Amino acid sequence: MTFYKTLVATAAAAFLAASLPASAEDRVTLSTWTSPKHATSRAHIAYAELTEKEFPDAFDFKYFSGGALLGAKPTLSGLRDGVASIGLLAFTYFPAELPYAQLVADMALLGDNHFVMAAASTEFAMMNCDPCKAEFEKAGIVLLTGISTAPYVLLTSDPITSVDDMKGVKIRTAGSAWDRWATHVGASPVNVPSSEMYDALSHGIVSAAIQPIGALKGHSLLEVTKHLTKLPLGTYHSGSIFAASPAFWKGLSAEQRSQVMANIPQALAIAERNYYDDDQTVLVESSALGLTVHEPDPAFLADMVSFRTNDLAEVAKIAKTKHGIANPEPLIEKYLELVNKWTALLEPIGYDTDAYAKLLDQEIYSKIDFASYP
Repeated sequence: MTFYKTLVATAAAAFLAASLPASAEDRVTLSTWTSPKHATSRAHIAYAELTEKEFPDAFDFKYFSGGALLGAKPTLSGLRDGVASIGLLAFTYFPAELPYAQLVADMALLGDNHFVMAAASTEFAMMNCDPCKAEFEKAGIVLLTGISTAPYVLLTSDPITSVDDMKGVKIRTAGSAWDRWATHVGASPVNVPSSEMYDALSHGIVSAAIQPIGALKGHSLLEVTKHLTKLPLGTYHSGSIFAASPAFWKGLSAEQRSQVMANIPQALAIAERNYYDDDQTVLVESSALGLTVHEPDPAFLADMVSFRTNDLAEVAKIAKTKHGIANPEPLIEKYLELVNKWTALLEPIGYDTDAYAKLLDQEIYSKIDFASYP
């Protein structure tokens, strides 16, 4: 059994590899559009290694990173069509297909703790949102996890520490709440996939990006941004690191589904710890990396906090008028309840990866019958 941690392939070779028949083991094709050093990519690698070790004769993993098999936007159709077995999926690229996922995305500014948001989003989508399940099925994916990035900050070409500094700035956002905030402070939001941020910054299409600190390394943004402003801008928690192809999922026996899911809680925990570690590494190495770290001035921070509070009241209105969700209030209430639940659950364990994985299993995965899921 061979697991390729790094695979450089042409598109033709990638599709060929994805379509070859399995031999002794069932082939599982993992696809991501992030680089091999990204937090989620490393979690995919860890998952495959853990699963191969535990079930040595069950699966033949093939791993494609950096969009070698599927880019960010083609991932949805690629999973639906069986090009990949499992992939990293960002839901905000698909507002028409996934309106309920946009409801979650619109609550982005709630994200102070990404371990909390990953758990809350996973439990919400897999256990507490029937319309979410229905839209995933219609779109052609089987959700096996949620995800959350580390908290977002401002990464910029020039120093930005005040509201006035934001006027006229073209800023790469991940959509939804960040677009509204950017407009609020007089900036111009630009939506491009995270895989295209580097090019957008290097060519001057944008001069700032809203991303986790670790993206300076994970997306190589240190080469094109030299300033970081520690303004709390929430988390991206409307997506999945393990979204499965229906064809792949339906082709698994009950035993195989159990094997596929055995290390999913640990893998999600590893992804979140990777995000945390990447942030801390960049902060520790900031001077040597040529990065200048700024604190926002008090008025800038106060304006952000005020906007975040007021924006939450807009989420239900946006869900009704923009996403066509007739009765979003109970879902919003449930999501907020889960955020509070996981905040309390995680307070005693800090950043303990194994303890976090055990809680994910205890509160979510052990309660789902994957033989019949979804």
